Amino acid sequence: MFLYFGTRSSRLKERKLQGNTTCPNCEIHNSFIATTFGKYFHVFWIPLFPLFKTTILECSHCKKSYHQKEIPVNINRVLLKDNQLNPVKTPLWQWSGSLILIVLFLFTFIPAVIYLFTYERKTDPREIDPRKELLNYDIDKTSSTPTLETDSISFYLKPCVSSSLEGINMDGIKYYSKIEKNKLLVLLKATNMRKIETSSRKELLFAVEDCLLDFGLLETYDCYIGVDGLWSMLLVKTPNGSSLSGKYADTSLLYRFYDTDTVPIYNNDSIPATN
Repeated sequence: MFLYFGTRSSRLKERKLQGNTTCPNCEIHNSFIATTFGKYFHVFWIPLFPLFKTTILECSHCKKSYHQKEIPVNINRVLLKDNQLNPVKTPLWQWSGSLILIVLFLFTFIPAVIYLFTYERKTDPREIDPRKELLNYDIDKTSSTPTLETDSISFYLKPCVSSSLEGINMDGIKYYSKIEKNKLLVLLKATNMRKIETSSRKELLFAVEDCLLDFGLLETYDCYIGVDGLWSMLLVKTPNGSSLSGKYADTSLLYRFYDTDTVPIYNNDSIPATN
C-alpha cells in the first residue's frame, strides 16, 4: 500500500506592495507586486495542516523576482510593515484533513468510550444495584393526574402542595406514592424547574413534607421523599439523611426504602380531610 504525503504550496494573496521601494535591478520606484504563498502538509492530496507562509516580490517593470531570503533589508522592512497592516490569513481549507480526523474521532472514539463506561457497567450484574432499578421503575409510574383508586396519597397530596406554593407550574409535576410496612415513599417528577432558582427548589419538598404532616402520615411512617428533575434527582429527604442542594441530589438515600424482603403493599385507603 502506497501512502502519498508531503508538502504543497498554494497562492494565498497578491497585492501591490505599499511603501517607498526601489527595484535594485531597474531602479523603478514602487513597482513591486507581493505574492504570498502558503505551504501545507497533505496526505493523499488532502490538506492536513498549514506549515508556513512565504512571500515573493516581483517588479512589474523588469519582471525580476525576489524570494524572501533575497529581498534587500530596506525593502524587507517595507514588506514586514505591509504584512502587519494587511495580514494574510491562513485559509480554513488547509485544515480540512484535520477537521475530517476530528469528526471521525467524535463519531467513533467518543461513542466507544461512552459505551464502555455506561452500557458495559449497566449490563454487568456486579455493578447493578437492584434498588436503583426499583426506584427508576417507580419514578416512571409518576402521574400528573393521580386518582383516588390507584394512588390515594398522591390524589390528596397534589392539591395540598399546589395550594401551598406560588410561582411554580404545578400542572407539570407528576406524583407517585406507595407504602411498605412502616415506610412511605413519595416521588415527584418535576420537569419545569429550570426557571426556579436552585436555592428555592427545596420549598417544593418542604411543601410535600408539610402536607404529609397535616395528613398524619409524617408521624406514622418513615417518609422517603424524592423530587426528580428532567435529567437528575434534585431533592431527597429521608430518615437516613437529606440532599437539598436543588441540583444534584444523592439518589442512593432513597434506596433504603427498598431494603425489605416482603412484597410492597400499596395503601388505597382514603386520607381523612384536614382542618
